Amino acid sequence: MTRSHILVAVSGGADSVALLHSLHQAAKNNRWRLTVAHLNHGIRGKAAGEDAAFVEAMARRLRIPCVVGRARVPALAKRKGISLEMAAREARYAFLTRTARAVKADCVATAHTADDQVETILLKLVRGAGRGGLSGMAAQSLIEGVPLVRPLLDVSRGEIEAFLRERGLFWREDESNRDRAFLRNRVRHELLPFLEKEFNPRIREAVLRTGEVLGAEDEWMDEMAREILKDCGVQSDKLTGYPLAARRRVLRLWLVQQGVPAGFLDFDSVARVEALLGRSRGSKTVELAGGWQVQRQYDRMSVKKTPTARATEKSVTVIKVKVPGVTRVKALGLRIRVTLAPGIVRERGGGPGVFPAQATLSTTVLEQGGLWIRAGKAGDRIAPFGMKGSRKIQDILVDAKVPRPVRGRIPVLVCQDQVVWLPGYRIDRNWAVEDEAAVNLHVVMEKGSK
Repeated sequence: MTRSHILVAVSGGADSVALLHSLHQAAKNNRWRLTVAHLNHGIRGKAAGEDAAFVEAMARRLRIPCVVGRARVPALAKRKGISLEMAAREARYAFLTRTARAVKADCVATAHTADDQVETILLKLVRGAGRGGLSGMAAQSLIEGVPLVRPLLDVSRGEIEAFLRERGLFWREDESNRDRAFLRNRVRHELLPFLEKEFNPRIREAVLRTGEVLGAEDEWMDEMAREILKDCGVQSDKLTGYPLAARRRVLRLWLVQQGVPAGFLDFDSVARVEALLGRSRGSKTVELAGGWQVQRQYDRMSVKKTPTARATEKSVTVIKVKVPGVTRVKALGLRIRVTLAPGIVRERGGGPGVFPAQATLSTTVLEQGGLWIRAGKAGDRIAPFGMKGSRKIQDILVDAKVPRPVRGRIPVLVCQDQVVWLPGYRIDRNWAVEDEAAVNLHVVMEKGSK
């Protein structure tokens, strides 16, 4: 790092204590200035206050300025309908960028380790991700325009603790790191030990190596995609001469440049746009999430967002479901009630679109961006719980003899535009509850928007 003023994010845990002392030692030779930043998330009561006091005392001993902030993460999670973990992350990065600007820091340093990297890659693999996601966290990135560095990304947690013990340094233990309600903790305490014991004792090294390989290849392929897009745009007579993987990557890059949010571009969406390239002469249109449309007219494609689609988005497709809480969808005459509690509600639905309907989902949906309700759209698929493979929502509705005029008004619950529940039918098995004793998401959807 060549920058002169570093804002160091310090929670008080082993990783961040090691980061601070390492940077403090290096600062003497590099003429760096350090500022400590600590956020009390307002979650752990007395323990959180003790964490803040511990960090402040450590900063005083090292004669480093310290900025302590406080957030009301539970209130933020409730207001936005997201998990505590997601709300804490959002509050933390908002605090760090705000503080970095206030103290005029050149960058923010966080204490993510190699173990964090392994867990992140496995989490993304479990949830489904492409090369970009499976390459893990970058050593350097930007958060709201502020440079972020992760100096410990190639250091293991065991090495961190050995470093601290050799120097007689103390740290704070966060009890929430053992809470199995969080998916990351289950990966850390259950999945990784199982893989090490049953499959590969060096699984962490293997995952890290895979992430590094995929990350380098992803950067290379993105650069090639930019060159192809610059050379031929998305004219079908030119783009079809490239391999399928290149076409998909170029089209995804082009769609983002045209303003389509990356979160709307799952595999199926890009595949349907790619299929337009092979169409015969004439005009063809592909509907994307959020009211976006991709249209091919002869040899050219264009992206637009129609006023009618925008109105639909406001009334149905982008309504965030409050978790916990009640969400009213006036356009469909529905009321959705979500609670967080242990157990599973096992109730056979009356059929797609038959209300009231109930379901229980894993809280992993909150870690992935929360729940949204929208009307079904062309291309929607679900992997029904208790069944093999996946099915198109359209085929399910046809088999259930749902009248054609009604099909477009049957809602689906989605997470990152992936269907997690077709009310009255089944949930997607990828979002099923794994632990009945854990806190799960109970959803009730019924008629009535008042």
